[in-house]
Amino acid sequence: MDNAQDGLDRRGVMKLVMSPERKRLAGHMFIGLCFLYLAMVLPPSYFIDSAIAGYFIILADSFLWQTDPRQRVTNFRVASLLVVLTLIVIPIAESIVGAARPATMDGLFRAADMHLGLDGFALSRFCLAHASAYYLTIGVYSSLPLVMALAWIVSRSLVYLGAAVGGSLLALPCYLLFPAVGPQYAFIDWPRQTAQLQAVVGATHPRNCMPSMHFAWATLAAANVRGRWRPLFFAYAGLMGLATVAGGEHYFIDVLAAIPFLLGVQWAARRLGRKYSPVAPSARILARESPGRSQMK
Repeated sequence: MDNAQDGLDRRGVMKLVMSPERKRLAGHMFIGLCFLYLAMVLPPSYFIDSAIAGYFIILADSFLWQTDPRQRVTNFRVASLLVVLTLIVIPIAESIVGAARPATMDGLFRAADMHLGLDGFALSRFCLAHASAYYLTIGVYSSLPLVMALAWIVSRSLVYLGAAVGGSLLALPCYLLFPAVGPQYAFIDWPRQTAQLQAVVGATHPRNCMPSMHFAWATLAAANVRGRWRPLFFAYAGLMGLATVAGGEHYFIDVLAAIPFLLGVQWAARRLGRKYSPVAPSARILARESPGRSQMK
């Protein structure tokens, strides 16, 4: 009897130690460590580091606060998608665009800014002259994947997820039609007033200016978050619109073009979400089909 009881106790302990939740957590941690290794062997990037941090934050949310197993699986898929898009899919797509469109339209976009009376170079010079503005610009621009992960945790919005992923895919044709690398890479002596446009821009710099997806992603996050956190996300989106220009990554015209782009993507994601999500019957239908109403007739 004692041996049988010991066997049962041992099996119970093994079930506890090797429960499905523990196995899933161990697997997710292993994948996260693989992402960390990949980030270490790639060139240093605050943007990639932010994506890795977003992955682990969503993972922590899943196993510390979420009780629904289905939500945990969804969280893991979203976290993995965030890192895979940042580390693999987007860089490969941008390298293909760079090879296909070696010539850029940076000179035209700079002229458009000046025609609108928006001098992005002047904003860049201001930030470079003030340390606090400079570090704020870097922090806002690089933290986008982390903020997107926080927006998912707060909103759990499949519309937001669809808009963010769909926008990433729809931006690629725009990059092919309007290739530009950004003033920091296209102009010699940027951001001085005497900066001159380079004749040839290397293919190593991605042609990903038009539209500004940094601003689009940040605004989509704010648009799909509800409650008390929403003003903070909108404030971040506003700062992102300035940081993309101040950091020399975009022109003002890129940020302006992102507004109708993100509105269209949000509209399409919301429409598709309504089309493919199950719709609960209205109160009128339920009342019509209820037994009580039939008896009253």
